[in-house]
Amino acid sequence: MAESGSVQPREDGRACEHLPVREAAGGGTARRGAARWLKALGGCVLLTAVMAGCSLLPSEPVSVGNVKIQLPPPPAPITVKVRQGDVTLSAQVAGQVQSTHVQNLYFSNGGRVASVAVTNGQSVAAGQVLASLATGGLPFAIRSEGLAIKRDQLAVEQLQAQDQATPPLNQDQAQQQAIQMQQAQLALQQDQTNLANDQSQLSMDEVIAPFGGVVNDVAVNPGDQVAAFQVVMVISDPRTQAFIAQPDSSTAQVLTVGMPFTMTLSTGDKTTYHGTIASVVVPTAAEIAAAEQSGNPNGIPVPQATLDVTDYAGTPPLGAAFTATILLQQAKNVLYLPADAVHEFGGSSYVELYKNGVISDQPVQVGLQGDTDWAITSGVTAGEEVVEP
Repeated sequence: MAESGSVQPREDGRACEHLPVREAAGGGTARRGAARWLKALGGCVLLTAVMAGCSLLPSEPVSVGNVKIQLPPPPAPITVKVRQGDVTLSAQVAGQVQSTHVQNLYFSNGGRVASVAVTNGQSVAAGQVLASLATGGLPFAIRSEGLAIKRDQLAVEQLQAQDQATPPLNQDQAQQQAIQMQQAQLALQQDQTNLANDQSQLSMDEVIAPFGGVVNDVAVNPGDQVAAFQVVMVISDPRTQAFIAQPDSSTAQVLTVGMPFTMTLSTGDKTTYHGTIASVVVPTAAEIAAAEQSGNPNGIPVPQATLDVTDYAGTPPLGAAFTATILLQQAKNVLYLPADAVHEFGGSSYVELYKNGVISDQPVQVGLQGDTDWAITSGVTAGEEVVEP
Protein backbone atom coordinates (compact mmCIF):
# COMPACT_ATOMS: atom_id res chain seq x y z
CA MET A 1 0.00 0.00 0.00
CA ALA A 2 1.36 3.36 -1.04
CA GLU A 3 1.80 5.97 1.56
CA SER A 4 -0.19 9.16 1.66
CA GLY A 5 0.95 11.79 -0.91
CA SER A 6 3.07 9.31 -2.93
CA VAL A 7 3.54 9.38 -6.71
CA GLN A 8 2.19 6.40 -8.68
CA PRO A 9 4.00 5.29 -11.83
CA ARG A 10 2.13 5.05 -15.20
CA GLU A 11 2.56 2.50 -17.92
CA ASP A 12 4.28 5.04 -20.14
CA GLY A 13 6.87 5.74 -17.46
CA ARG A 14 5.43 9.16 -16.65
CA ALA A 15 4.29 10.11 -13.19
CA CYS A 16 1.11 11.74 -12.02
CA GLU A 17 0.63 12.95 -8.48
CA HIS A 18 -2.59 11.71 -6.87
CA LEU A 19 -4.51 12.72 -3.83
CA PRO A 20 -3.37 11.17 -0.53
CA VAL A 21 -5.29 8.09 0.65
CA ARG A 22 -5.73 7.50 4.33
CA GLU A 23 -5.56 3.77 5.17
CA ALA A 24 -7.17 2.45 8.30
CA ALA A 25 -7.03 -0.95 9.91
CA GLY A 26 -9.43 -3.53 8.55
CA GLY A 27 -10.03 -4.99 5.09
CA GLY A 28 -13.33 -3.11 4.42
CA THR A 29 -11.71 0.12 5.17
CA ALA A 30 -8.83 -0.76 2.86
CA ARG A 31 -11.20 -1.57 0.00
CA ARG A 32 -13.07 1.69 0.49
CA GLY A 33 -9.74 3.49 0.51
CA ALA A 34 -8.75 1.77 -2.74
CA ALA A 35 -12.02 2.86 -4.40
CA ARG A 36 -11.43 6.41 -3.33
CA TRP A 37 -7.90 6.15 -4.68
CA LEU A 38 -9.16 4.99 -8.09
CA LYS A 39 -11.65 7.87 -8.29
CA ALA A 40 -8.93 10.33 -7.39
CA LEU A 41 -6.65 8.77 -10.01
CA GLY A 42 -9.35 9.12 -12.69
CA GLY A 43 -9.91 12.77 -11.83
CA CYS A 44 -6.19 13.39 -11.96
CA VAL A 45 -5.90 11.80 -15.38
CA LEU A 46 -8.73 13.85 -16.86
CA LEU A 47 -7.55 17.08 -15.24
CA THR A 48 -3.98 16.68 -16.37
CA ALA A 49 -5.12 15.78 -19.88
CA VAL A 50 -6.98 19.07 -20.09
CA MET A 51 -4.25 21.15 -18.50
CA ALA A 52 -1.52 19.36 -20.46
CA GLY A 53 0.32 18.62 -17.21
CA CYS A 54 0.63 15.00 -18.31
CA SER A 55 0.85 15.30 -22.09
CA LEU A 56 -1.27 12.48 -23.54
CA LEU A 57 -1.31 11.96 -27.29
CA PRO A 58 -4.55 10.81 -28.93
CA SER A 59 -2.85 7.50 -29.69
CA GLU A 60 -2.31 6.84 -26.00
CA PRO A 61 -5.53 5.60 -24.42
CA VAL A 62 -5.98 6.36 -20.75
CA SER A 63 -6.97 3.52 -18.40
CA VAL A 64 -9.29 4.28 -15.51
CA GLY A 65 -10.03 1.01 -13.76
CA ASN A 66 -11.14 -1.36 -16.51
CA VAL A 67 -12.20 1.51 -18.86
CA LYS A 68 -9.91 2.89 -21.57
CA ILE A 69 -10.56 6.50 -22.69
CA GLN A 70 -9.46 7.60 -26.18
CA LEU A 71 -9.08 11.41 -26.37
CA PRO A 72 -10.33 13.09 -29.63
CA PRO A 73 -7.71 14.27 -32.12
CA PRO A 74 -7.09 18.05 -32.43
CA PRO A 75 -9.33 19.71 -35.05
CA ALA A 76 -7.89 20.11 -38.54
CA PRO A 77 -7.43 23.72 -39.78
CA ILE A 78 -9.92 25.32 -42.16
CA THR A 79 -8.42 25.08 -45.63
CA VAL A 80 -9.24 26.07 -49.18
CA LYS A 81 -7.99 24.44 -52.34
CA VAL A 82 -6.02 26.23 -55.02
CA ARG A 83 -8.43 26.55 -57.95
CA GLN A 84 -8.11 27.41 -61.61
CA GLY A 85 -10.40 29.91 -63.32
CA ASP A 86 -10.93 33.62 -63.95
CA VAL A 87 -10.06 36.47 -61.57
CA THR A 88 -11.85 39.79 -62.08
CA LEU A 89 -11.38 43.31 -60.76
CA SER A 90 -14.44 45.54 -60.98
CA ALA A 91 -15.79 48.87 -59.76
CA GLN A 92 -19.30 49.76 -58.72
CA VAL A 93 -20.70 53.13 -59.76
CA ALA A 94 -24.07 54.74 -59.20
CA GLY A 95 -25.94 56.95 -61.61
CA GLN A 96 -29.26 58.20 -62.95
CA VAL A 97 -31.16 58.25 -66.18
CA GLN A 98 -30.61 61.85 -67.26
CA SER A 99 -31.07 64.04 -70.24
CA THR A 100 -27.85 64.74 -72.07
CA HIS A 101 -29.14 68.30 -72.57
CA VAL A 102 -29.39 69.63 -69.01
CA GLN A 103 -28.84 73.13 -67.69
CA ASN A 104 -28.87 74.68 -64.23
CA LEU A 105 -30.96 77.84 -64.02
CA TYR A 106 -30.31 80.76 -61.69
CA PHE A 107 -30.72 84.51 -61.23
CA SER A 108 -27.73 86.61 -62.25
CA ASN A 109 -28.63 89.04 -59.45
CA GLY A 110 -29.41 88.35 -55.82
CA GLY A 111 -32.62 89.46 -54.17
CA ARG A 112 -36.08 88.45 -53.04
CA VAL A 113 -38.06 86.02 -55.19
CA ALA A 114 -41.28 87.67 -56.35
CA SER A 115 -42.81 84.81 -58.34
CA VAL A 116 -42.22 81.20 -59.40
CA ALA A 117 -44.30 80.25 -62.42
CA VAL A 118 -43.50 76.54 -62.68
CA THR A 119 -43.55 73.31 -60.65
CA ASN A 120 -41.52 70.13 -60.82
CA GLY A 121 -42.13 68.11 -63.96
CA GLN A 122 -43.75 70.97 -65.87
CA SER A 123 -43.06 71.33 -69.59
CA VAL A 124 -42.00 74.81 -70.71
CA ALA A 125 -41.26 76.58 -73.98
CA ALA A 126 -38.06 78.34 -74.95
CA GLY A 127 -38.07 81.97 -73.74
CA GLN A 128 -40.76 81.38 -71.10
CA VAL A 129 -40.26 83.30 -67.82
CA LEU A 130 -40.01 80.73 -65.05
CA ALA A 131 -39.31 82.90 -62.00
CA SER A 132 -38.58 86.54 -61.18
CA LEU A 133 -37.15 88.70 -58.42
CA ALA A 134 -38.80 91.71 -56.87
CA THR A 135 -37.81 94.51 -59.28
CA GLY A 136 -39.46 97.58 -57.77
CA GLY A 137 -40.46 100.09 -60.49
CA LEU A 138 -38.33 98.52 -63.23
CA PRO A 139 -41.22 97.06 -65.26
CA PHE A 140 -43.01 100.45 -65.18
CA ALA A 141 -39.82 102.21 -66.27
CA ILE A 142 -39.48 99.80 -69.20
CA ARG A 143 -43.02 100.49 -70.32
CA SER A 144 -42.48 104.25 -70.01
CA GLU A 145 -39.25 104.07 -72.01
CA GLY A 146 -41.02 102.11 -74.69
CA LEU A 147 -43.60 104.89 -75.03
CA ALA A 148 -40.87 107.54 -75.04
CA ILE A 149 -39.14 105.77 -77.91
CA LYS A 150 -42.31 105.76 -79.94
CA ARG A 151 -42.75 109.49 -79.24
CA ASP A 152 -39.15 110.18 -80.29
CA GLN A 153 -39.54 108.17 -83.46
CA LEU A 154 -42.67 110.13 -84.34
CA ALA A 155 -40.85 113.43 -83.78
CA VAL A 156 -38.03 112.38 -86.09
CA GLU A 157 -40.50 111.32 -88.78
CA GLN A 158 -42.37 114.62 -88.53
CA LEU A 159 -39.15 116.64 -88.91
CA GLN A 160 -38.15 114.58 -91.91
CA ALA A 161 -41.53 115.13 -93.53
CA GLN A 162 -41.39 118.86 -92.76
CA ASP A 163 -37.96 119.21 -94.36
CA GLN A 164 -39.22 117.55 -97.51
CA ALA A 165 -42.43 119.59 -97.68
CA THR A 166 -40.85 123.00 -96.98
CA PRO A 167 -37.19 123.21 -97.98
CA PRO A 168 -35.23 125.84 -96.05
CA LEU A 169 -35.28 129.33 -97.57
CA ASN A 170 -31.84 130.26 -96.37
CA GLN A 171 -28.78 128.92 -94.58
CA ASP A 172 -29.98 129.94 -91.12
CA GLN A 173 -33.27 128.10 -91.58
CA ALA A 174 -31.45 124.98 -92.84
CA GLN A 175 -29.13 125.06 -89.83
CA GLN A 176 -32.12 125.40 -87.46
CA GLN A 177 -33.85 122.38 -89.03
CA ALA A 178 -30.66 120.30 -88.77
CA ILE A 179 -30.36 121.14 -85.08
CA GLN A 180 -33.95 120.10 -84.44
CA MET A 181 -33.37 116.78 -86.22
CA GLN A 182 -30.23 116.07 -84.21
CA GLN A 183 -32.03 116.80 -80.96
CA ALA A 184 -34.88 114.46 -81.86
CA GLN A 185 -32.44 111.70 -82.85
CA LEU A 186 -30.42 112.12 -79.65
CA ALA A 187 -33.59 111.87 -77.57
CA LEU A 188 -34.49 108.66 -79.42
CA GLN A 189 -31.04 107.17 -78.86
CA GLN A 190 -31.10 108.07 -75.16
CA ASP A 191 -34.47 106.41 -74.62
CA GLN A 192 -33.35 103.33 -76.55
CA THR A 193 -30.23 103.07 -74.37
CA ASN A 194 -32.27 103.42 -71.18
CA LEU A 195 -34.66 100.74 -72.35
CA ALA A 196 -31.82 98.34 -73.23
CA ASN A 197 -30.19 98.86 -69.83
CA ASP A 198 -33.42 98.31 -67.93
CA GLN A 199 -34.28 95.24 -70.00
CA SER A 200 -30.84 93.79 -69.32
CA GLN A 201 -31.30 94.45 -65.62
CA LEU A 202 -34.71 92.83 -65.73
CA SER A 203 -33.33 89.76 -67.51
CA MET A 204 -30.84 89.33 -64.66
CA ASP A 205 -33.80 89.40 -62.28
CA GLU A 206 -35.63 86.67 -64.21
CA VAL A 207 -35.12 82.99 -64.90
CA ILE A 208 -35.93 82.33 -68.54
CA ALA A 209 -36.09 78.91 -70.23
CA PRO A 210 -33.13 78.67 -72.64
CA PHE A 211 -34.85 75.88 -74.60
CA GLY A 212 -38.03 73.85 -74.52
CA GLY A 213 -37.98 71.03 -71.99
CA VAL A 214 -39.04 69.84 -68.56
CA VAL A 215 -38.32 71.74 -65.31
CA ASN A 216 -37.24 69.82 -62.21
CA ASP A 217 -35.59 70.45 -58.85
CA VAL A 218 -37.44 73.73 -58.26
CA ALA A 219 -35.76 74.95 -55.08
CA VAL A 220 -37.32 78.37 -54.35
CA ASN A 221 -40.66 79.86 -53.41
CA PRO A 222 -41.99 83.43 -53.55
CA GLY A 223 -40.50 85.46 -50.71
CA ASP A 224 -37.23 83.49 -50.53
CA GLN A 225 -33.93 85.35 -50.58
CA VAL A 226 -31.47 84.07 -53.17
CA ALA A 227 -27.88 84.85 -54.05
CA ALA A 228 -26.57 85.55 -57.51
CA PHE A 229 -25.88 82.31 -59.44
CA GLN A 230 -27.64 80.17 -56.84
CA VAL A 231 -29.34 77.30 -58.69
CA VAL A 232 -33.10 77.61 -58.35
CA MET A 233 -34.19 74.92 -60.85
CA VAL A 234 -32.96 72.60 -63.59
CA ILE A 235 -34.25 72.24 -67.13
CA SER A 236 -33.67 69.19 -69.33
CA ASP A 237 -34.67 68.03 -72.78
CA PRO A 238 -36.53 64.72 -72.31
CA ARG A 239 -35.82 63.71 -75.90
CA THR A 240 -32.15 63.16 -75.07
CA GLN A 241 -32.10 60.58 -72.27
CA ALA A 242 -29.08 58.46 -71.34
CA PHE A 243 -27.67 56.35 -68.51
CA ILE A 244 -25.19 58.71 -66.82
CA ALA A 245 -22.87 57.29 -64.13
CA GLN A 246 -20.99 59.54 -61.73
CA PRO A 247 -17.82 57.73 -60.58
CA ASP A 248 -15.48 59.22 -58.02
CA SER A 249 -12.29 60.81 -59.30
CA SER A 250 -10.03 57.80 -58.66
CA THR A 251 -12.41 55.39 -60.41
CA ALA A 252 -12.97 57.75 -63.32
CA GLN A 253 -9.22 57.81 -63.98
CA VAL A 254 -9.18 54.09 -64.86
CA LEU A 255 -12.39 53.95 -66.90
CA THR A 256 -12.07 53.69 -70.68
CA VAL A 257 -14.51 53.55 -73.56
CA GLY A 258 -15.61 50.00 -74.35
CA MET A 259 -15.31 48.54 -70.84
CA PRO A 260 -18.17 46.06 -70.25
CA PHE A 261 -20.59 46.33 -67.35
CA THR A 262 -23.71 44.85 -65.81
CA MET A 263 -26.45 47.11 -64.47
CA THR A 264 -29.59 46.97 -62.36
CA LEU A 265 -32.25 49.66 -61.98
CA SER A 266 -33.76 50.73 -58.67
CA THR A 267 -37.27 50.93 -60.15
CA GLY A 268 -38.24 47.42 -59.06
CA ASP A 269 -37.08 45.96 -62.35
CA LYS A 270 -34.92 43.01 -61.25
CA THR A 271 -33.46 42.42 -64.72
CA THR A 272 -29.68 42.57 -65.08
CA TYR A 273 -28.75 44.59 -68.14
CA HIS A 274 -25.48 44.65 -70.05
CA GLY A 275 -23.50 47.09 -72.14
CA THR A 276 -20.28 49.02 -72.58
CA ILE A 277 -19.02 52.47 -71.64
CA ALA A 278 -19.81 54.93 -74.42
CA SER A 279 -17.88 57.96 -73.15
CA VAL A 280 -15.92 59.18 -70.13
CA VAL A 281 -15.46 62.81 -69.13
CA VAL A 282 -12.86 63.61 -66.45
CA PRO A 283 -12.43 67.35 -65.82
CA THR A 284 -8.88 68.56 -65.39
CA ALA A 285 -7.63 70.35 -62.30
CA ALA A 286 -7.36 73.54 -64.35
CA GLU A 287 -11.01 73.29 -65.44
CA ILE A 288 -12.16 72.76 -61.86
CA ALA A 289 -10.04 75.65 -60.59
CA ALA A 290 -11.36 77.97 -63.31
CA ALA A 291 -14.96 77.06 -62.44
CA GLU A 292 -14.34 77.65 -58.73
CA GLN A 293 -12.82 81.08 -59.40
CA SER A 294 -15.55 82.15 -61.82
CA GLY A 295 -18.00 83.04 -59.04
CA ASN A 296 -20.46 80.44 -60.31
CA PRO A 297 -20.00 77.32 -58.16
CA ASN A 298 -22.88 75.58 -59.95
CA GLY A 299 -20.74 75.20 -63.01
CA ILE A 300 -18.01 73.08 -61.37
CA PRO A 301 -17.57 69.98 -63.58
CA VAL A 302 -17.61 66.44 -62.17
CA PRO A 303 -16.53 63.10 -63.68
CA GLN A 304 -19.21 61.41 -65.76
CA ALA A 305 -19.48 58.20 -67.77
CA THR A 306 -22.21 57.60 -70.34
CA LEU A 307 -23.27 53.95 -70.49
CA ASP A 308 -24.53 52.24 -73.63
CA VAL A 309 -27.03 49.64 -72.37
CA THR A 310 -27.31 47.26 -75.30
CA ASP A 311 -30.19 45.07 -74.12
CA TYR A 312 -32.56 47.71 -72.67
CA ALA A 313 -35.66 48.12 -74.83
CA GLY A 314 -37.71 51.31 -74.86
CA THR A 315 -37.15 54.65 -73.17
CA PRO A 316 -35.84 54.54 -69.58
CA PRO A 317 -37.73 56.59 -66.98
CA LEU A 318 -36.11 59.97 -66.49
CA GLY A 319 -34.48 60.21 -63.06
CA ALA A 320 -34.38 56.46 -62.41
CA ALA A 321 -31.36 55.45 -60.32
CA PHE A 322 -29.14 52.51 -61.22
CA THR A 323 -26.01 50.69 -60.09
CA ALA A 324 -23.47 49.42 -62.58
CA THR A 325 -20.59 46.99 -62.01
CA ILE A 326 -17.83 47.79 -64.50
CA LEU A 327 -15.22 45.17 -65.39
CA LEU A 328 -11.82 46.87 -65.04
CA GLN A 329 -9.44 43.90 -65.47
CA GLN A 330 -9.68 40.15 -65.88
CA ALA A 331 -7.13 37.33 -65.70
CA LYS A 332 -8.45 34.19 -67.41
CA ASN A 333 -7.69 30.55 -66.64
CA VAL A 334 -5.25 31.24 -63.80
CA LEU A 335 -4.60 29.69 -60.41
CA TYR A 336 -6.24 31.65 -57.64
CA LEU A 337 -6.96 31.76 -53.93
CA PRO A 338 -9.23 33.89 -51.74
CA ALA A 339 -7.53 37.17 -50.88
CA ASP A 340 -7.54 36.45 -47.14
CA ALA A 341 -5.57 33.22 -47.67
CA VAL A 342 -2.56 35.15 -48.99
CA HIS A 343 -0.28 36.83 -46.45
CA GLU A 344 2.29 39.55 -47.03
CA PHE A 345 5.44 40.20 -45.02
CA GLY A 346 8.46 42.31 -45.85
CA GLY A 347 7.29 42.95 -49.39
CA SER A 348 6.85 39.24 -50.14
CA SER A 349 3.74 37.06 -50.30
CA TYR A 350 3.26 33.59 -48.85
CA VAL A 351 0.55 31.07 -48.01
CA GLU A 352 0.25 28.49 -45.22
CA LEU A 353 0.37 25.23 -47.12
CA TYR A 354 -1.38 22.27 -45.42
CA LYS A 355 -0.05 18.88 -46.45
CA ASN A 356 -0.11 15.53 -44.65
CA GLY A 357 -1.31 17.21 -41.48
CA VAL A 358 1.57 19.68 -41.46
CA ILE A 359 1.35 23.46 -41.97
CA SER A 360 4.29 25.20 -43.64
CA ASP A 361 4.88 28.66 -45.08
CA GLN A 362 5.08 28.64 -48.87
CA PRO A 363 6.30 31.72 -50.82
CA VAL A 364 4.10 32.63 -53.80
CA GLN A 365 3.97 35.22 -56.56
CA VAL A 366 0.73 37.19 -56.83
CA GLY A 367 -0.82 38.36 -60.11
CA LEU A 368 -4.09 40.27 -60.49
CA GLN A 369 -5.63 41.19 -57.15
CA GLY A 370 -9.31 40.82 -57.89
CA ASP A 371 -12.47 41.71 -55.99
CA THR A 372 -12.43 38.57 -53.80
CA ASP A 373 -9.69 36.35 -55.24
CA TRP A 374 -6.02 36.84 -56.08
CA ALA A 375 -4.29 35.23 -59.03
CA ILE A 376 -1.24 33.10 -58.03
CA THR A 377 1.40 32.93 -60.74
CA SER A 378 3.87 30.61 -58.96
CA GLY A 379 4.47 28.73 -55.72
CA VAL A 380 1.45 26.40 -55.62
CA THR A 381 -0.37 23.99 -57.89
CA ALA A 382 -4.06 23.38 -58.50
CA GLY A 383 -5.70 21.27 -55.81
CA GLU A 384 -3.22 21.99 -53.02
CA GLU A 385 -4.72 22.98 -49.69
CA VAL A 386 -3.99 26.29 -48.05
CA VAL A 387 -5.02 27.42 -44.58
CA GLU A 388 -7.69 30.11 -44.67
CA PRO A 389 -8.08 32.39 -41.63
